[in-house]
Amino acid sequence: MRSFRLSHAGIVLELDGASLFIDPGNFSSSDELATALNTSGPVSAIVITHEHADHWTPDNVNAIRAHSPETPIFTTAATAAALERNGISSATVVRESDQVVAGPFTLDFYGRRHEVLHSSIEVIDNVGVLVNDFFAWGGDCLTRPPFVADVLGVPIGSPWSNIAQVMDFVLHSAPRRAFLTHDGMLSPQGLNLFTQRVQWCLDQYGGELIELPMLDEDHTARLMLSPSR
Repeated sequence: MRSFRLSHAGIVLELDGASLFIDPGNFSSSDELATALNTSGPVSAIVITHEHADHWTPDNVNAIRAHSPETPIFTTAATAAALERNGISSATVVRESDQVVAGPFTLDFYGRRHEVLHSSIEVIDNVGVLVNDFFAWGGDCLTRPPFVADVLGVPIGSPWSNIAQVMDFVLHSAPRRAFLTHDGMLSPQGLNLFTQRVQWCLDQYGGELIELPMLDEDHTARLMLSPSR
């Protein structure tokens, strides 16, 4: 399976000529998304972990569906309702323990709630996804997944967490490999600090920090991933 990142929290996975788009949010420009679509295969599915705009926009979802008509969308109930309000129909609501197959991708969903932003802000639903039994992204949640992830996305630089919580998430989850994401609000210095701290956590038990590449100048940047066991 090949992988790369979109700005901030977006992830694209490719397998057997098909692609899976996860959390195509408002940090991704129309040009970036168009490049990702034009250099990837037909889209088998869109996964949106929750309703916040940094994880999806109507324009980005419509662009994906224009490229691959009737692409299925898997998301929370609140996000499905928001999609419907924006004229985007037929989203499938998924919850913890649901499993769906979309092209070459088997999607197992886990988790229930977004992290707390503030006592004045309602806590919303959030659903993570385990792809093909080894690649996991939990969205805006630092709850330990109900499995030991082979590859796990680590959200950093979030308004709902601090570096201590991120470190505990890595130590408690103990993924074999981890990559950093959700970094759109960080300065280079802040990113370097999170990288050092997450690397320290992984070093405590022999985990590995990997980097999902952004699209490079010739749009070919990909990281090959396969189960480690």
